Amino acid sequence: MNSLIDEISSYPFERLRNLIIPTKIKNEINLSIGEPKHQANPRVLEEINNHKNLFSHYPPMAMIPELKKSYKNYLENNFNLSNVSDEEIFLVGGTREGTFSAIQTMVDRKQIKSKPYVCMPNPYYQIYGGATLFAGANPYFLDCTEANNFQIDFKKVDSKVWKNCQLLILCSPSNPTGKVMSKDELCHVVELSKKYNFKILSDECYIDIYFKEKPFSLLQAALEINGSFENVMVLHSLSKRSNLPGFRSGCATGDYKIISAYSKYRMFHGVSVPLPIQKASILAWEDDETVKNNRAFYREKFELAEKILERDCLIPEGAFYLWLKVKNSESFCKKLYEEEHVIVLPGKYLGAENKGNNPAEQFLRIALVHDIELTSKALHSIKMVLKNE
Repeated sequence: MNSLIDEISSYPFERLRNLIIPTKIKNEINLSIGEPKHQANPRVLEEINNHKNLFSHYPPMAMIPELKKSYKNYLENNFNLSNVSDEEIFLVGGTREGTFSAIQTMVDRKQIKSKPYVCMPNPYYQIYGGATLFAGANPYFLDCTEANNFQIDFKKVDSKVWKNCQLLILCSPSNPTGKVMSKDELCHVVELSKKYNFKILSDECYIDIYFKEKPFSLLQAALEINGSFENVMVLHSLSKRSNLPGFRSGCATGDYKIISAYSKYRMFHGVSVPLPIQKASILAWEDDETVKNNRAFYREKFELAEKILERDCLIPEGAFYLWLKVKNSESFCKKLYEEEHVIVLPGKYLGAENKGNNPAEQFLRIALVHDIELTSKALHSIKMVLKNE
């Protein structure tokens, strides 16, 4: 057996199942997982049926030309990136698979004896930590606390950390806090990458879901500082943007040297995206109306949360998670399920113990993914438990 498996902590939803022991109550409301329940574009779904005969073919690892053109248009229309070459783009089976294989590719195993760092925000999407350990590197957690407004304070990170860093992982908008990195912050980390010669992987699967200014992409920052995508790679996905989590369809964009190595690694390890899904993805990347509707639906639900819970500042800068402070996230979740049959995720499961403290210990991640009626019902249940906390 691979001995590294024993070093991987249990996945958050496995820990949640052990905490609440679901009883399959018919009327339970699950707000623990970030699985959009909004309507997907019917035309996109019809495209699968239109090309169902292609399921009889093995899909190529690289994306089909029409999909590449569609995704390039997305990059140009949303980030003013008009000169991205074919060598700087690659197809991935969603950002989960894409992230795992990217970390394996970007960590230099020849340097493992020096115990290099993969730096990441804390709390974080748990794939980052597990993939880092499988790559033979050490996770280095950069705490995002209430005191620093749930943002990484890069200026307080010791230069010794950057000197031993091989890879910095970013997530903007953040899962779970909803914070968005500013243009200045992204440009600053690109400058740090240039100074200390580490790579940056940015998970931007939530970048189309925002409620204030449109988020700046790491790709834009890299071009502004370096004039190229040198040492950076970004992941985009249709799961959150287009309400298509079952598609497992996304794209990687960045430094052509990284993309070249990445495509070679994924030829042996990665999952190729079925051709009917690739065909349907063409329409999904071109469909901005669904995305605009999503932003309006999520905003409505966050405004409802502020009203019902009688708390201000619950609307995040991006993504669709309510990051709610409580006294103890585990005991609150257990009580909420037992009394109200509502499932949410303890923030503790998304954070790591760092210097004796887990910055997510007192927070809940609540995914506002259901329709307004179910969301309202769940929020009133949460309010009831908050009153008796």
